[in-house]
Amino acid sequence: MKYRELKDLMQFTIGKNRTRIKGFSADIFTPDDFERSLHNTGVDGEITGCIINLIKSKAAPLSNELEKCITSNFLKCVFDTDILDPWFFCYQFNESKMMEQQISMLHQGTTSSVKKLNIKSVGELSIFLPDIERQRLIGALYKESISQRDLMLRQVENMSKMIFEVISKIEED
Repeated sequence: MKYRELKDLMQFTIGKNRTRIKGFSADIFTPDDFERSLHNTGVDGEITGCIINLIKSKAAPLSNELEKCITSNFLKCVFDTDILDPWFFCYQFNESKMMEQQISMLHQGTTSSVKKLNIKSVGELSIFLPDIERQRLIGALYKESISQRDLMLRQVENMSKMIFEVISKIEED
């Protein structure tokens, strides 16, 4: 188990300024695509790396199905999945206290409305790197926890909807 800087593990591609992107808007990677990728909804295909939302300071696995033109609010990360598991990376980036502290230090001194990471600062972040089998186990558990949380939220929404329908019927009678 060791710590490594992200720039030693992956290649980064920063998105283009939206005004410089030519073509259809359907070809642009959106915040909704990011959320779909993180929540693994309606996304198939091989995971080819990860994408970091520089404004939210969150990472999501990137499927080859979502290979779209990214804007400057996103940073595409490509790496060897035999060295770093994509879901493990997302867990570390999104949930680990060590990463949270590093990102928090980067945000200190910046205006609250402009807390955006940049490619240099992301590359200098350190990540805890256990062996690949342990990474895959942690990554799979993280992916499952997101799926379970999403299922529970949908269940709560459905229960609320049902209760309001019952209330509405009672009011009608």
